[in-house]
Amino acid sequence: MLSRITLVLLAGFWLTMNLLLWRAEYGRKASLGTTVPARVVWEKILTSPDSSSLTIWRHGKKIGFCHWITSVSEDLSRLSSTESPPEGMVRDIVNYRLELEGNVLVTDSNDRLRFDTHLTLGKNEQWQQFDVRLTLRPNTWQLRSVAAERTVKLTWQDGTESLSRSFSFAELENPQALVQEFAGPMGGVLLSGSGWWSNSTNHVAVARQWQARHESIRLGHSPVEVYRLETQLLNRFDLVVFVSRAGEILRAELPEDVILVNDQLGGN
Repeated sequence: MLSRITLVLLAGFWLTMNLLLWRAEYGRKASLGTTVPARVVWEKILTSPDSSSLTIWRHGKKIGFCHWITSVSEDLSRLSSTESPPEGMVRDIVNYRLELEGNVLVTDSNDRLRFDTHLTLGKNEQWQQFDVRLTLRPNTWQLRSVAAERTVKLTWQDGTESLSRSFSFAELENPQALVQEFAGPMGGVLLSGSGWWSNSTNHVAVARQWQARHESIRLGHSPVEVYRLETQLLNRFDLVVFVSRAGEILRAELPEDVILVNDQLGGN
């Protein structure tokens, strides 16, 4: 009698384990490729507790690195001076802050372009202000804009000379005029001939809406479920980003065969 009970228990255990393994294998694969609202993925990115350290590759060659950091500001005005918000809980979001800093090799002479960017989004995820600083010694360029002011300020200096100019949003809607202002009449012709911008570009979105779906990539020797975000810039340049379930940037595929790879993944 005892041997029969033991046999039944072992058979039940075997069936249960096989069912769980089947669900883990085939149930997971069935979900891969299914779509997910892009807003859900962006919310995970904006509130991710982890920063992302990324190596930059181009044509299979390592050319730089960058660090992606996000943070959330919350309204604590309702709390007393002695009260602290629950750990890990955001009560009332005021804005999101995104930072991207690093450097990239731009010439064969080992000159590096250093970049430091800051973007602030409101709680509705509409941009409020951004600040971009580029440094290629001895030159420094800075772009700064506040949405409420509807202007963009450009500053340039090389140690001995400097230039500062503000542009209205209306002026930025005509890039050819701006290129002609700084590069002369031929600049606008070259811009049109390059195919980067056409007369019809002003009437379409610069970037298509983001699409997101469940995907899988290999982390070490094991497959890991991630989100895949993708869009297209100027109707010709594909942009793909792989995001962990916690919102960490794992890999980004940019135009001109530029790839950003999280240090956790290694290689390119």
